[in-house]
Amino acid sequence: MNKSDQQTAVLVVSCDNYSDVWSPFFELYSRFWPDCPFNTYLISNTKEYSVPGVKTLLVGEDVSWSDNLKYALTLIQEQYVLIWIDDLFLLQHVDTSLVLEMTNDFIARDGNYLRLNPTIHADLPCNNYFGRVSAGTIYRTSTVMSLWRKSVLSDLLVSGESAWDFEINGTIRSDRFDGFYATKTDSFNVLNGIIKGKWRNCAYRKICTLCTDFNDNRRARLSLTEELLLKIMIFRSKLLNLIPPQYRRKLKSRILGAKHTYKVTTQDGLKHKL
Repeated sequence: MNKSDQQTAVLVVSCDNYSDVWSPFFELYSRFWPDCPFNTYLISNTKEYSVPGVKTLLVGEDVSWSDNLKYALTLIQEQYVLIWIDDLFLLQHVDTSLVLEMTNDFIARDGNYLRLNPTIHADLPCNNYFGRVSAGTIYRTSTVMSLWRKSVLSDLLVSGESAWDFEINGTIRSDRFDGFYATKTDSFNVLNGIIKGKWRNCAYRKICTLCTDFNDNRRARLSLTEELLLKIMIFRSKLLNLIPPQYRRKLKSRILGAKHTYKVTTQDGLKHKL
């Protein structure tokens, strides 16, 4: 048994409002990762979900994304967690041996964070599998398919923050930690099915094809205008990746305005824009 088997858990971050996606999510999860070596947990508010190999963590009232996650972390014993958002549907078989090899290397390096699907790539070389993500890098705490040291993740979570807030503000807070890494290639082939509570039309059709028993129309789908705006955002993100990592934060703030400006409060009580 690898040392990471006992130290690592998969934590599917969800809530009662997304219980309609649990069935297709776990159908594909078990189909494409049947030999997952880690304990798997599902965060829920009050709804239990019974499926072999998955334990539901009931966190009570849906206070916020960060509050739910922080409390859930206290309910598990593992010291590392693979954060898996509930609307990221697995599409291909997982190379378990590769995941274990990277996880073991990450733990041996005393790592704090490993991004397994590098939407934002590492800026410094490290080994054949992943590189270092320097302080000052944009979206340093991206939640998409990310492996965390549990204590560091808990430290960075702030009450009341959404996942989006955490990826922006948590990135700034993470600058005081070393040991942040990102893989060179995607470790999991996943489909982002839901945007702002609505199904992406292409994703809904794909899930209906893969999961023959799934035909749930309770959740709305993106309009054509919303789909177009999403494509523009994805294109903008790809352009941003062409900019050297150390300049991305300031450039993003200038382009998107004060709403997305990073602010840090220093020990002297003064707030600084980054």
